[in-house]
Amino acid sequence: MVTSWIAVALVWRWLLNPSNGVVNTLLGMVGIDGPGWWTDPAWAMPSIIIASAWKDLGFVMVILLAGLQAIDPALVDAAKVDGAGPWRRLFSVTLPLLSPSTFFVVVISLINGFQVFDQVYAMTGGGPAGASQVVVQQIYDLTFRYGKAGEASALSWLLFLVVLAVTVVQVRGQRRWVTYG
Repeated sequence: MVTSWIAVALVWRWLLNPSNGVVNTLLGMVGIDGPGWWTDPAWAMPSIIIASAWKDLGFVMVILLAGLQAIDPALVDAAKVDGAGPWRRLFSVTLPLLSPSTFFVVVISLINGFQVFDQVYAMTGGGPAGASQVVVQQIYDLTFRYGKAGEASALSWLLFLVVLAVTVVQVRGQRRWVTYG
């Protein structure tokens, strides 16, 4: 979590190198031809998603662990006394009481997903053939490559409105599945 995105992206670029990367070498040892990862248009975005998921895993785990520790053990004990088995306690006590933490993680992760830039820029540069081009990179290119700051500003506002709309939908929808209590 504390490692910079550029460092993480460069390590994952090395791990997923199609010709001599660690992942394809390991896949080759078991008889599987590894994909082109960040050089193949079909695999460029999945390779970025894998790196992003790995980097964000620590943050998600800390938030969910805090949510688990906030659950009152008396509620779990009461479910045991009532005869609830492990699965029933999971689905009737633990997951509902973990839903505020899950909601927070989902909202933050989706907002971060819309703002992806560093890992794409470092791993693929938006390529190959634009397969991993994202909105923030288009804003960057419009501003610094093409000198079209007005268009970049308009696209930034559009991105803001999309993120706002998705967040509002999530906040309204959370009333149905988030349990505070």
